[in-house]
Amino acid sequence: MVAPAQRSPRARRKAQTKQTDDGLPVHSFRTLLADLATLTKNQVRSLAAGAVTVEMLATPTPVQQRAFDLLQVSPRL
Repeated sequence: MVAPAQRSPRARRKAQTKQTDDGLPVHSFRTLLADLATLTKNQVRSLAAGAVTVEMLATPTPVQQRAFDLLQVSPRL
């Protein structure tokens, strides 16, 4: 017979505080995808520069940036 698995103190702390060790909120895969989906691409038009339109990504939130860092990718247009 095998004994049931025991949570580590770190896992218990994460479950209790709902935060990672670096202070970010804990996400499920689904909620992380929902959070990542809020990163927007914006079109900025400058009339002063001859009506030039430029696409820009919004600055990622700390959670979004951490996810990109862990995946070793950068957000792009």
